Amino acid sequence: MKRLKKRIVRAGSAAALAAVLLAGGVASSYPAARAADVNDSNVQSMEDEIQKLQAEQDRLMGQINAIKNDKSETAQYKQYMDSLVNATSQKMLLAEALVEELDAKIEESETKIAETEANIGATQDKIVERLRYAQENGNVNELELLLDSKGMSDFLTRLDKVNSMMEYDRRVMADYKEQKESLEAYKSTLEASKKTQSDTITQLEADKASYEKISKENALYMQSLQNDEAKFWAEYEKARAAEEALNAELTAYIKQMQAQSAVVPSGDGFMRPLPQGVGYISSAFGWRKLNGRDDYHAATDIACAQGTSIFAADGGKVLRAEWHWSYGYYVLIDHGGGLSTLYAHCTSLAVSAGQTVQKGQTIGYVGQTGSAYGYHLHLEVRVNGERVNPAGYIPL
Repeated sequence: MKRLKKRIVRAGSAAALAAVLLAGGVASSYPAARAADVNDSNVQSMEDEIQKLQAEQDRLMGQINAIKNDKSETAQYKQYMDSLVNATSQKMLLAEALVEELDAKIEESETKIAETEANIGATQDKIVERLRYAQENGNVNELELLLDSKGMSDFLTRLDKVNSMMEYDRRVMADYKEQKESLEAYKSTLEASKKTQSDTITQLEADKASYEKISKENALYMQSLQNDEAKFWAEYEKARAAEEALNAELTAYIKQMQAQSAVVPSGDGFMRPLPQGVGYISSAFGWRKLNGRDDYHAATDIACAQGTSIFAADGGKVLRAEWHWSYGYYVLIDHGGGLSTLYAHCTSLAVSAGQTVQKGQTIGYVGQTGSAYGYHLHLEVRVNGERVNPAGYIPL
């Protein structure tokens, strides 16, 4: 606006034309920013989901604190802790996605601001040129121009010229007004996006600290069970019984689902479900020693850092994605041809039941939910529902 005022001063007074310029307006080629630009639905959806997860965190913390010292609520306590780890992990992932979304929104707003400011400058130039023209032509107003006409033909010619001039002037001023409104809207969007992003980053840092704390508490809790041999075996037997019951259910369920499955095997074979070079086999398929006792392990455990991405070993359909007392958060995928894979003890899941996944797609994150001691991926390969050695199918 200062730029425009300086140019008008240099151009001199043009009161008659200014009155015309301020009168009326027409549709502009520079529409004001829409409400949808200011309140992006995608951003709002993520913010709403983050609020829901915050409420879930608060609810779970209340339940955990209520039973924390009740030794008879071991299973319930572990479930609450697992759910809290999951909710916090999901919230962190969503917050990181929101920060990225806002990065793009901020960049978009800054681009629109620069473009609109350039358009305003061009429109100001047009206004100044019209004011200069009026000054150079003696500030003759439209009425004087019409009254000086010589005959009806000259009057009609001059009338067309006056109408064209007024229409042009109204259009220029309408453009200028709407450009200024757009500029303010874009600036408002920019400031709102920056504030939301700043608040989200602050909350994300707090959640990261909370995530580390509750994950450590979860690990220490399981360690305390392991250190108490009598309690360890009591809890292990409960977990083993729960796992065997689930295994029998899953075997029957997988056979039923595969009998009506439309999933076509890729024929490409399985890939390693963790990043290359990450983790090590902490417990292979078959017989093992567990706290000094013989134990049969119908899966392969790969130990690695908490939060490591877990990939679908091949494409297929997610049959289950849920929490179980022994498996914790787990994903079961049908790959067609009688083959399925199961990924357990996830800290959180990235897919849901019924979803189609691609080979290499992230389906969850490594954790120690359920009955687990230390962060690892519990990996199963099933043929017609029965568990087999994963090493025969997957490059581990």
